[in-house]
Amino acid sequence: MTVSTATGSRVVVRFSAPRLIALSAYWLAINYLWQGMGALILPRLLLSLVPEAHRGLALGALSTAGAVVAILVQPAAGALSDRCRVRWGRRKPFMLVGTLGDLVCLLGLALAGSYAALVIPYCALQICSNTAEGAYQGLLPDQVPEHEHGRAAGYYGIAVFVGTALGFLLTGHLIAVGHIRLALVVVSLVLLLSLGATLVFVPDAPAQEPLPRLRQAWLGVFSFRPRENPDFSWLLASRLLALMGITGLTDFALLYIKATFFPGSGSAIANRASGATSTLLAVVVLLAIVVTLPAARLSQRVGRRTIVRAACWVGALGTLLLIFANSLAMVYGVGVLIGSAFGMLLSVDWAFVVDLVPPQSSGRYMGISNLATAGSGILATAIAGPLLDFGNGLHHNAGFPMIFVFFALALVLGGWLVWRVRTPEEVAAARG
Repeated sequence: MTVSTATGSRVVVRFSAPRLIALSAYWLAINYLWQGMGALILPRLLLSLVPEAHRGLALGALSTAGAVVAILVQPAAGALSDRCRVRWGRRKPFMLVGTLGDLVCLLGLALAGSYAALVIPYCALQICSNTAEGAYQGLLPDQVPEHEHGRAAGYYGIAVFVGTALGFLLTGHLIAVGHIRLALVVVSLVLLLSLGATLVFVPDAPAQEPLPRLRQAWLGVFSFRPRENPDFSWLLASRLLALMGITGLTDFALLYIKATFFPGSGSAIANRASGATSTLLAVVVLLAIVVTLPAARLSQRVGRRTIVRAACWVGALGTLLLIFANSLAMVYGVGVLIGSAFGMLLSVDWAFVVDLVPPQSSGRYMGISNLATAGSGILATAIAGPLLDFGNGLHHNAGFPMIFVFFALALVLGGWLVWRVRTPEEVAAARG
């Protein structure tokens, strides 16, 4: 339900907390799936299936293939959902079909016994999950009025980080005790429960225009011209660089901790490294949860650009400090800085994106925004993976300082570019 309060002669509509929680529930599941998958499940599978000398390249290749699929699928799914005329609603059918497909793909990953056998179910998982997510992203701009974007983004941020924290802790614990298949079963349950909450308690409505053909949807998405919406384009560039730094750190965390603090071979050592990595990632995410709502509220007062830039620079500082970490305790301490940056960045950046999205094409534009999200994963792993193997080939573990400098530079550049983005109010004032 919504709550209306009078301010002078103006009536302000305020969404209730339960409705915002239901609206954000599926974000929890998406992040439980993908953060645990990228940081723990895939790297742990690679420890068993790929020789140490080629793990960086193997992780980069698999992550890049999945991200390319996501870039193609999610914007098209968002554009199709914008014009879906099913009576149940325009977003919910895509969410349901995509999530059911997720369950089949997770089963395929659980049964994979070689690196080659991971490729098909992993790419299929990207197709299904991004079909659901592409439509789901349109629900927030559909349902939440503009003056509530910052508050809704705060709830979104909390859902993201709670899902990520639970994924890191629970998935990490299950992997550490040797139950990776059970970890995949739990992911399936979280997806179903969170989807149910969003489908039941969040309204949806069919579109008024007819559904376009798939080819038309893809062409409509990729005919986006940056000059037509320069502020949205600058924000995408900033987001691409900033997320390269953050996602790169999480994707390579297990390989870093294993090589630095748990040298040697054997499943017992690999499981101990997985446990230490899940602890680090839990520290990062718990700090992100603490700062996300305050950051979202502060952005309403000091501006979104200021918070995004601060997040990028704090994240860059933490990334560089990892080069000098000589104990797990110091690594966990650096995780406090990185987690604070993560919380500020993701909640405020999301609100900034929603501010700039045209309401009539919200699904399409939110799908386009995934070009930066998924593209950041492609670039981070495609560049850092070979760089890691190259550096380690020159000297023992020399590749990790190289990739940390790369991630820090990406964060600094992302913070610099965000200053080019104008708010809708600034655009209106310039035209007036």
